[in-house]
Amino acid sequence: ADLYALGVMLYELTTGRLPFAADDPVAVVSQHLHAPVVPPRARNADIPPALDALIVRLLNKAPQDRPASATEVLHTLQQPSLLDKDALPARELSVLERIERGRMVGRDRELQQARALWSRALAGEGQMLLISGEPGIGKTRLVRELCTEVHVAGDGVLVGECYAESGAPYAPFAQILRRAFRNGAGDELAAALPDLVLADLLILAPSLRLRFPDVPPNPSLDPQSEQQRLFENVVAFCRTLCDSAPLLLVLEDAHWADSGSLALLRHLARRTRRQPLLLVATYREVELDQTRPFQGVLLDLNRERLATRLRLSRLDREGTRDMLAALFADEITPEFLGGIYTETEGNPFFVEEVCKALVESGQVYFVDGAWGRPDMEELEIPQDVRVAIQSRVGKMPPDCQEMLRLAAVLGREFTFEILLAASDPATLRAGPSTDSGGTSGQGAGEEALIESLECASRAQLVEAVSAGRDVTFAFTHALIPATLYDGVSILRRRRLHGRIAAAIERLHPDDFESLAYHYSEAGDEESALAYHIQAGARASAAYANVEAEGHYR
Repeated sequence: ADLYALGVMLYELTTGRLPFAADDPVAVVSQHLHAPVVPPRARNADIPPALDALIVRLLNKAPQDRPASATEVLHTLQQPSLLDKDALPARELSVLERIERGRMVGRDRELQQARALWSRALAGEGQMLLISGEPGIGKTRLVRELCTEVHVAGDGVLVGECYAESGAPYAPFAQILRRAFRNGAGDELAAALPDLVLADLLILAPSLRLRFPDVPPNPSLDPQSEQQRLFENVVAFCRTLCDSAPLLLVLEDAHWADSGSLALLRHLARRTRRQPLLLVATYREVELDQTRPFQGVLLDLNRERLATRLRLSRLDREGTRDMLAALFADEITPEFLGGIYTETEGNPFFVEEVCKALVESGQVYFVDGAWGRPDMEELEIPQDVRVAIQSRVGKMPPDCQEMLRLAAVLGREFTFEILLAASDPATLRAGPSTDSGGTSGQGAGEEALIESLECASRAQLVEAVSAGRDVTFAFTHALIPATLYDGVSILRRRRLHGRIAAAIERLHPDDFESLAYHYSEAGDEESALAYHIQAGARASAAYANVEAEGHYR
């Protein structure tokens, strides 16, 4: 944290401004936690490349990516080359990196409503908030701002995500449990929970069993009683957390959740009304389907008056102007605002993607320290968010485009390990490389994949979300992989699913749900059948009967 603070000071010393700014202090903290910094050289072209690189390293979000010590920083500061303005930078600064990201605009009223519910939760009145809206409307962004406020106040925040691709039963709650036990506080939590509770939590998150190998399984009951006990033990887990600090528990994209997770969420809403707990679930209205389990749970929550609904609408003209002003840190002309607003109708994600497409096409440019835009008659504005995404991806190098298509077949979130194995089918046969010099074919393939990921990251299409044992990446928005996936032909899609299935089979042979999904999509019915049966058995054992039935059918 001291090295990060030094980075902030050096940024202000060299550019004359702070790396992040906003009227609300919590909004500034939110940007420090989540928003990528605009490189100092984008603010002041006279900053030497080596000094710019040092400041960017100091301001990295991940502590392990900052310099290892103050001694290392001091050594770098003492190098004569640090202030060499004529030195060539490691890479040229892209125009896209000059766009400012991470500031939320036009959601003051909605944030106040969420804060009001959190205040009631702090008073011991458990609450539930359902945030809905179309894709790209800013549901995740609003939740992130609320999470930042709660986190800054020292209270608990736990988030679980649901994905369209098949996953294990209770997958979002497994994420929540892993995050709860991830750090040193997890030892205190484990000590406060009886083995009876821990045993059922291990059913939801089997990967935690390595940490608690001595916890015996609970006695067998009839299936309905076992599910009731499981749900009550999750309630006990939440109450134990609330004894230490009020808790914000979030389920992102609940419209994709499995039936077990939704039944558990409904049970928590009913059983935590007297706890300092706020449950938040986000969902897309356009994804609602009478056949999906979320629709029934939504009706139950509304009928029992268990939740407050908050529907996000598109930004109005003034809100769109504020967003454009935040992105470009510049005055926005009425003509430019009118053109963007007419095409995007105030959808925040569409606004951002259109601006990036215009920047990458050179129609909006940065010269002599200022943004330049031609007359609106000369601007070719993408008329659909998918067209904007396709336009941006089309400007990537061919290798990067191929990597993005493969990643899109994997899903919204993917690990480097699986992506690497699926990128080069030869590695599936050869197994892990023993060449430590990185000169083998696999080493070269790994380097090429890293370069493609860095290219996609600079284009703001993907981002690293976890730097644990398996480095995990995610597309910056769910519409990006959906657009890429739709653009892949059926035959190529099948081939990619087959490569991914083979990679998962070698690296994670117990991921039955993913293997069943990818082998099914690859057209390998024999392998799909075997894994659907195993996935069905696991779902049945976890009382996720709807998912079990789906696998068996």
